[in-house]
Amino acid sequence: MAAEKGFEEFGDVFGEATPEWDSATATTAAVPLFPSLFYAYAPDPSRVEVLATDFHSFTFARVLTVHDIEDLRDDIGIGGSWSEFVDYLKSSLSSGDVKLILGGLQNVGSGNVHATLIALKSKGLPRISLSLNIVSNVPASDAMGTLSLALFRAFKKTQSDAVKEHQRSSQLMESLSSEREKNDNLEKQLDSLSFLSKRKASKPNLAVKASTASDVLLNNFETSDSGLQQFSDVAATKGPQVTKTSKRGALVSRQELEVFSCKISRILMTTRMQDSSKSFTCRLVGFQTPV
Repeated sequence: MAAEKGFEEFGDVFGEATPEWDSATATTAAVPLFPSLFYAYAPDPSRVEVLATDFHSFTFARVLTVHDIEDLRDDIGIGGSWSEFVDYLKSSLSSGDVKLILGGLQNVGSGNVHATLIALKSKGLPRISLSLNIVSNVPASDAMGTLSLALFRAFKKTQSDAVKEHQRSSQLMESLSSEREKNDNLEKQLDSLSFLSKRKASKPNLAVKASTASDVLLNNFETSDSGLQQFSDVAATKGPQVTKTSKRGALVSRQELEVFSCKISRILMTTRMQDSSKSFTCRLVGFQTPV
């Protein structure tokens, strides 16, 4: 039964117990009581040891076997499995509502003093009551040393866990900061891509407008070129005439204006040369007529 019902998972339980004298069994002598600590642990899977001391006047101890815990469960009247009752025992000792009731003679060092450790898990639930025996001299020193060393080890473990948790939190904060920076960079890249896509979407409209403008200029140039050709032909047959040109609303480049001016100059020179040739012919004919 001990092999099946053991304390492998019991662990260590520390706490403070409020010391009180049992008014029914204590004598009238006044002995001050100091705050007390208790320590429950399983030195091996077959037993649980409970220590309680004020590090001054009184130290108590008891070893509980599997059989003792079964009797305790029967006295309390709690059903359920073995593991459930062991968990209930640990929870009651860890609840913070623990008292150390002392009874017997109120004389320091008296072997007649005994104590009862009472733990209540919650109001309305059955309470755990463990009778403890007083120890003195070497056993008392050993008990206090065991409790002190266990407290120190528990403190070091808690400190180590706190350091690890702090490091883990720091790493998580660094990772979070890095992820935020990455998200900010991604948002900036997305904003840049969105701006570029809007510019690309507007470029075709500009290209269409530019193409339309160039077509208009080209048409105007072709129109002006054909008009100049017609003007040259008419000037060659009919002589110089005054023509009215309409103002064009389309804009032309400086190079096109220069080409246009050169063509007009050539047309005017051609017209003048033709007029000079006709005048010379008339004078020649008039000179020969009297003969």
